[in-house]
Amino acid sequence: MARRLGVRPSSLYNHVNGRAEIIELIRRRLHEEMAVRVDVSRDWADVVRNVAAAQREVLARHSWVIMLLATSPAGLDSAITTVENLAAILSRAGFTDRDVVHVIAVIDIVTIGASLDLVSPEVIYPAEALAQATTLARVMRSRPPGTSRADDAFDFTMELVIEAMRARLHRIPGAASSPQEGSAEHEARQ
Repeated sequence: MARRLGVRPSSLYNHVNGRAEIIELIRRRLHEEMAVRVDVSRDWADVVRNVAAAQREVLARHSWVIMLLATSPAGLDSAITTVENLAAILSRAGFTDRDVVHVIAVIDIVTIGASLDLVSPEVIYPAEALAQATTLARVMRSRPPGTSRADDAFDFTMELVIEAMRARLHRIPGAASSPQEGSAEHEARQ
């Protein structure tokens, strides 16, 4: 990056206090890109999908930074607002605190993998490989023509996550069945 800017890498440290601050600035910039305005009146499942889609798109554009972000703690930045709103909506819907923590982690796990899949080749298994794998060749043909392999897989994965979350929510006594019920219940407790 320093070379592209026409400066020496060490000159960057005239403006920041070390590697940790550089990482935090990168993180803030990316989170500003992926910040999702969370409408608290929307269904929790829509919010989960929107947050995951935004995170996937940004990480795909900047896949080089995934390892850097995954191996350093997050600071207080714009990501906190999105994650706080997501946590509030899931809590109001009736998910337990522990479930909310796990859902936030699941979104990260799914979107990191999905962002890398988004930048991978459309054809993962060449015809020569499929010629030796009849079952795999058959199932690969099941994808509707004209659809993106990565998009189709991401949508499928998110639907599995949402279905599992719905099933879990139904097992929680007193959980709200709609976002409005969850909001009213939350307001009554405050």
